[in-house]
Amino acid sequence: MRTLLVLASICLSTNVLAETVMLEATQDNTLFDSADGTLPNGAGYFMFVGQTSENKARRAVLAFKNLGAIPADAQIQSVKLHLYLSRETSEDTVIRLSRLASDWGEGLSQATGQEGGGAPATADSATWLHRFYNNSKWNTPGGDFSPTPSAQMTVNATGFYSFESNEAMVADVQNWLADPGSNYGWIMVDGDSAHSAKRFNTREGNISRVPMLEVEYTTADSASDFSGPWFDPALDGEGMLVFQTPAGWLIYYFGYSSDMDRLWLVSNLLNIENLQFGQTYEFSLLVGEPGTFGMPTPSSQLTPWGTLQVSFSSCTNGVFTMNGVDGQKVLNAVKLIGIDGTSCDDGS
Repeated sequence: MRTLLVLASICLSTNVLAETVMLEATQDNTLFDSADGTLPNGAGYFMFVGQTSENKARRAVLAFKNLGAIPADAQIQSVKLHLYLSRETSEDTVIRLSRLASDWGEGLSQATGQEGGGAPATADSATWLHRFYNNSKWNTPGGDFSPTPSAQMTVNATGFYSFESNEAMVADVQNWLADPGSNYGWIMVDGDSAHSAKRFNTREGNISRVPMLEVEYTTADSASDFSGPWFDPALDGEGMLVFQTPAGWLIYYFGYSSDMDRLWLVSNLLNIENLQFGQTYEFSLLVGEPGTFGMPTPSSQLTPWGTLQVSFSSCTNGVFTMNGVDGQKVLNAVKLIGIDGTSCDDGS
C-alpha cells in the first residue's frame, strides 16, 4: 500500500499556521446497476459514473480513511478532491458528490478490457444492492447517501478535474475527523442524463492519476498571523494594514479617493475565530481625522464610508473588496512582511 504524501505547509510561523496534506483514496469501487447486484470493480483500474447507452446507471464510491494524518484538534480550512477522467464519449456531464450514509467494501473484483462491464462480486464487495456482498445490503439500491450533494462539477474531455472546496466538503471532513466511525466517504452520481457514462482512474491505477484528497487545516495552538501590510502589485501607492489583535481584527486602507485625493479609512473591530480560507468576512469602513496615538479619534466621530469584504486563500494571499462613496475597488493583495516577532512566509 502506498503511503500518503504530506506537502510543505503553506505558511510557517513559530508554530505552523496552515498545513496541507495530500491523501490517496483508501478504497474505491463502482456500483453497476443490475437486477441481481453482482457486478463491482473494486480492484480495477477504473471507476464509472453516469448512464450507459442501454440506460444502465454507474455510480462510483470512494473513501479516505487515512485522516489520522491530520491532528484530532485540527480546524479544516479547505478540502479539494482531485480526479482523473480517462475515458468519455458523451456531452458535458454534471457529476454530483454526496456523503455516504453507510459503510461499504472494496472487495477483489477486477474487470477486464476497458472494465465498463464490471466483474463477478467477491466477498465484501460493494454492489448496486450490497454494501458488503453478499451479507449486508444498502437500504436503497444504488447506495445510501445524502440527498443534498456536497459538491458538483461539470466534466467533458479527458484530463484532471477537481471538486473545489466549499463549506459542505469542509464540514464532511471535519465531521469525519471528529467521528472516524462515520467516515464512509462519498458517492459520485451523474445528473441522470442518457448516455453520460464517464470513466475515472482508481487508486489501483497510474500513481500520478489516482484520486487525491487535498486538505488544508490549522490547529488550536496555531499562530494565526495575518497582521502586516498587504499590497496589490497592480496598484501603486495604496494598500491595507491588517492588525489581528485579541480585541478583534482592525484594518486600515491607505490610498486615493475617486478624485485622486489621499484617502485613509479604518474598519470597525471584527471578532474572527477559526478563520477559514475562502470564506468572506465583512467590515464597516470609516473615514475621518485619525487623531494621535495619545488621543485617537473615537469611532463615533468618524464618517461612515462603506464596507470592506475580505477573503483569504492563504496567509499571504487575499482579496479586499471595498464598496462605498467612491465606488468599488478590488485589491488582489499579497502580504509583504509580518509584525515584529512573527512571520508568515510562503512555504513554497
